[in-house]
Amino acid sequence: MGKCETATASIGIKILLSELIFQINETNFTLIKEMLKCGFIEDNNGYFNEVYGSIDTFGLSNHFLEFKEHLTNEFKNNGSYHKLKNGIVIPTIDDGCLFDKFLLVPVKQILEIDRWGYDRYGSNCLSRPIDFDLSVNIEKYKEIEKKEIVFILGQNSG
Repeated sequence: MGKCETATASIGIKILLSELIFQINETNFTLIKEMLKCGFIEDNNGYFNEVYGSIDTFGLSNHFLEFKEHLTNEFKNNGSYHKLKNGIVIPTIDDGCLFDKFLLVPVKQILEIDRWGYDRYGSNCLSRPIDFDLSVNIEKYKEIEKKEIVFILGQNSG
């Protein structure tokens, strides 16, 4: 069957995980859970997203203080992986922990391209006329502080 590689260009929100977790309260609890579910770690070819994906950020406690405490512990004690040529995977925080990484949350997708196959090599590209509105509605995130609106280029292979 092969695998699919997907690249997306979006406009979204960038915020330190530590800042986001610090802001969890009773009123924004559901929104932050949603952000954690659809967001990913800003990671340039490391393994932080693999570790982040292994942490249950959605099905945890329904009490915001327990949720906040659990995530603080998980994000401070997990980072990336060292993957050895012999297949051994070693968890590490040598390059920092998740707590100090940025979460990127796509809000408005601009482009998406898929590439299917077994072992694909070469180039792949897509275009779109610049006749669309680049503004993004972030009204639902108005209570979240210390966020930045950014252009996001994401790639997923699976």
